[in-house]
Amino acid sequence: MRIQSLLYSTLNPPMRALLRSPLHAIASANLCLLSYRGRRSGRSFTTPLSFMREGNVVRLLSSHETRWWLNFLDGPVEVELEIARESLRGRALAILEDGDRFRNGVRSFLSAVPRDAVVYGIKLDRDKRPREEDITSAAGHVVLVEIELER
Repeated sequence: MRIQSLLYSTLNPPMRALLRSPLHAIASANLCLLSYRGRRSGRSFTTPLSFMREGNVVRLLSSHETRWWLNFLDGPVEVELEIARESLRGRALAILEDGDRFRNGVRSFLSAVPRDAVVYGIKLDRDKRPREEDITSAAGHVVLVEIELER
């Protein structure tokens, strides 16, 4: 069994329960629940993920090693988010290739959620901002998912 599968089956159920409980404030500052349909199976999935929100846009990061983001390659795809027990709808798109949108999104995400930088091999400078050279090299192994929320 892959480590990610083990983590998913072990950690995700209690995190989903926590984020949906009255105690959600413990984790909901930068953890959300993302619900979507599998692009091949049509099955419903809900997974807890780190997030950052900038106005009408929610950003998520993942590594190429995970699989959930593959559902948004042909995007934008309709999704539901639960942030601090508030249900939101939006359209998600996976961004893999280096470019301004990718770099700006990764920079924005890691500036808001610096604890996740180590997960993606991106170092922070003295001001806890991601280093530009690391953001540029991240395109080969990091996926940015942007969700534009419905108004």
